[in-house]
Amino acid sequence: MSDDIVDFNWKEPVLCTEGTELFPRDTLDRARYASFLHNYLAINAIDGGYVLNLNAKWGSGKTYFINRWIESIKDRHPVVYIDAWKQDYSDDPMLTVISSLINALSAQLPAENEILSNITEKSARFIKAAAPALLKGLVKKAVGLNLDDIKIEGDSKGDDKFISDTLSESAAAVAQCLVKDHNDKLQSVNYLRNEIKALITAVIAHKQGALKAPAFIFIDELDRCRPSYAVEMLEVVKHFFELDNIAFIVATDTEQLQHAVKAVYGEGFDAQTYLGRFFRRRYSLTELSRYEFVSHISESKVTYNPNWKEFVPSLAELDDFTRVVSIVADRFRLSLRETEQLMDKFIAVLSNTTKTLNPYLLLILFVLRDKHYSLYEEWLESINKEANFGQSVQRLNCRNDIFPIFFKSSESTFLPREERYSNFPSDGINLHIILMYMNKICSDWKPSERDQFKKNLRIQRGRSGSSTESAGYYFQEVLMELTAHKSDYKNWVELAVSFDK
Repeated sequence: MSDDIVDFNWKEPVLCTEGTELFPRDTLDRARYASFLHNYLAINAIDGGYVLNLNAKWGSGKTYFINRWIESIKDRHPVVYIDAWKQDYSDDPMLTVISSLINALSAQLPAENEILSNITEKSARFIKAAAPALLKGLVKKAVGLNLDDIKIEGDSKGDDKFISDTLSESAAAVAQCLVKDHNDKLQSVNYLRNEIKALITAVIAHKQGALKAPAFIFIDELDRCRPSYAVEMLEVVKHFFELDNIAFIVATDTEQLQHAVKAVYGEGFDAQTYLGRFFRRRYSLTELSRYEFVSHISESKVTYNPNWKEFVPSLAELDDFTRVVSIVADRFRLSLRETEQLMDKFIAVLSNTTKTLNPYLLLILFVLRDKHYSLYEEWLESINKEANFGQSVQRLNCRNDIFPIFFKSSESTFLPREERYSNFPSDGINLHIILMYMNKICSDWKPSERDQFKKNLRIQRGRSGSSTESAGYYFQEVLMELTAHKSDYKNWVELAVSFDK
């Protein structure tokens, strides 16, 4: 393999000098995408530079991707990272880009470097030229008149005429001042363009062959910025800093960025075509499945509790936690953001109870409360143990309302897994059956009635003619042993949904 071709290996985590984890291992196989993009940009940014839009939806690991990429090349190329969202308090994206470039690149040179002295002087001149100038300030600068101080006693018409006459007399001076400020700023930008190129060259020379062109400039979180700021940032990058040996990687959820453009130019504006002007190419990271997304979070943030084995279906291991969340999210077509919120609420409840419960039911109730409140309310308020929720479920239009159940006969355990050979009827349980079973089981029972119901289930199980039918009756038996009641589920849901407010 050529020395100029890289092949990143992110299979192991990156540790700090103290031994703590800086970056976890790459569980999503993103390294191959970074290698592909890096090798492409390293060649194509030499002449004329390159502006790439790295498109990835929220939750796709965009920030991890670019920061791990930076970690992999910081000893090969000059690198700058700009978090646009953290700096959108500024009124001038030009200042954000220039100051970020200067600060990051200057840090790689000794203080006595001649390039640093030059760029410090010119950047100070630029900041002065580029400072926000309001009309009132320009008028005062041009003619010595502060509009806030103008006050003439008398009728309003007289006041308006005085101000109009005054501004008319000063129009030429104001216009001249505006043009001069614009030219000063443009001249300063042109100086700085050349100085930044020289600064990159100086950094490479100082490292004595360890670094090479092009420089990689990463701009992250642009889609989270104020719409006007986001648009201006793109214009700055395109019109002023598309320079030889500089590769800009602008990481966004491009669909959200299009909404920002429409907020500036109007809902009917062709935002997609407009954004295409700023980028040479758009590269989209593949969207994660809900299972991959939940698995990625749970590996790093969820501490498995062995007590979860007592749930029905049982969360016998951390992967069962991942499966039950992702299955419910998938059945209701939740976005990745909604999936993470669902996961947070689920964890919050599991952290606050010692009762045994049905994880499918709890997760389903969270979704119903947010998206199908009438069915949520219908289930909670039902006092009829034989209530059927089939018609209400049909109105939901679920893509697939089968929730997998696998009966592991060797351990007499029900698991939320899809297995090729399952002893459970139909490999799972329908949504309306879950609601029907749990409505009956979570209702108030007299002890004698509960005992009789469980006895009837055992009799039916003994008379069943197949293992799958027997498993179905046994499933209801073990559900009857859960300690959570309908009031518990209601309380958990109402407490946990407050996280979203």
